[in-house]
Amino acid sequence: MASTTKDHNGTCTRCGSRLIHLEWEERLDPHQLQQLWKCLECRNEFVTLQGSEEESAPSAEIIEPFFTNLVVE
Repeated sequence: MASTTKDHNGTCTRCGSRLIHLEWEERLDPHQLQQLWKCLECRNEFVTLQGSEEESAPSAEIIEPFFTNLVVE
């Protein structure tokens, strides 16, 4: 079972090893990112939650540059 922490300082939460690997990450909402880390030394798995106070760009600003090139007139 993975434990959850807000800050891990680049080390394993169990053994303190710096040999950790990011298994996956998932955006929970525009301001919160969840990441699953695995320690290569002790095989510990832990989840970190990172929050952001930054304003995110509106979806239209992000999508427009990618899809306008696909329009054929």
